[in-house]
Amino acid sequence: MSKDIKAIEDEIERLMTVATKMTTSYEIIPSSKLSKSKIEEALVKLEDYRGRLTNQILSCLEYRTRCLAKLEQIEPKSLQKVLRYYYFQDFTLEKTAELLDRSYQWTYEMFLSALDKYCEIS
Repeated sequence: MSKDIKAIEDEIERLMTVATKMTTSYEIIPSSKLSKSKIEEALVKLEDYRGRLTNQILSCLEYRTRCLAKLEQIEPKSLQKVLRYYYFQDFTLEKTAELLDRSYQWTYEMFLSALDKYCEIS
């Protein structure tokens, strides 16, 4: 899903660049229907992409909220921490082990155990 969001963000940036360049050159040259329609077309596309991006972000936030609610049900809390560090803070298992002051092997085993418990929760 993040690839889709990145693609939409890139397209918004491209359209903003086009619209900005058109607006600047539009003010310099005499008015014409062609340049005005290109600007309007770029702005319509831009608004469409903004709407799509907003919907993607809201969808991701809803999914994240559901995942966090599920995560809160895992016991013991140390298992929650392992998944939270790995999935929500983008730490490696090595960094997670360091933060928890545990060995990599312990962290890896807790990670697998936490995933099992997470999958059991409906």
